[in-house]
Amino acid sequence: MADLFDLEGRRIAVVGGAGDIGSVLVRLLCELGADVCIVDRDKAALERVTKSLPTGARVTFRLADVTDEAAMAAAFAGFDGLDGLVNGAAVENVPTPIDQFDLADFRRVLDVNVAGVMLGLKHGLPLLAKRGGSVVNFASTAGIKGAAMMSAYVASKHAVVGLTRSAAVEWGPQGVRVNAICPGPVEGRMIDAIFGSAPGAPSDMAKARMAQIPSRRFARPEEVARVTAFLLSPASEYVNGSLYSVDGGICAI
Repeated sequence: MADLFDLEGRRIAVVGGAGDIGSVLVRLLCELGADVCIVDRDKAALERVTKSLPTGARVTFRLADVTDEAAMAAAFAGFDGLDGLVNGAAVENVPTPIDQFDLADFRRVLDVNVAGVMLGLKHGLPLLAKRGGSVVNFASTAGIKGAAMMSAYVASKHAVVGLTRSAAVEWGPQGVRVNAICPGPVEGRMIDAIFGSAPGAPSDMAKARMAQIPSRRFARPEEVARVTAFLLSPASEYVNGSLYSVDGGICAI
């Protein structure tokens, strides 16, 4: 039974692997035996992540901005195949009413969160089809529900859900599974920015949001990472085109 969750020797690319969730996921995948390639635009953060991993971890990194197709194509070049791909790079919008949203700011969020996932799929799916692999796209509960003042982020994550379902139908016959994980608020930089919190010191707005969640807290990055690892593993080999909420019950309301 333990072999179902074994990733020994599997080659997995994690786009956005230097972020709060991505870095925790990279560590977990290394612990499960995977060969991990981190793709991110932040060189300093990439180096911090790789240096923090345990001795013996098989990890490499490639610099790329997910909105730059040439850079993304180069990041995937050289692989003779992939067993897993995580599209996890994302940005939030500053809470803003729709009628006051600057179009350039709106487009920036969609460029990173939607076009970035599309480019990961475009250049990653043919590599996954060579070996029969699994893709996990990071959507959000914002891809399932609406949220006031967060229209760009919500629109982008709904689009990720659509990309996930379309890719699952298109590439399932070629042995590739494509699923999305839909976290609620997760402790880290993005949520601190949205709610005006400091690390380890939630604002009154953040505390009010926690009170609305059935589990009465935000997720920890490792809780999202574990479900992602499950979707990359043989344990989920018949799961395709699905959305996995990791939200403490938000979508049950």
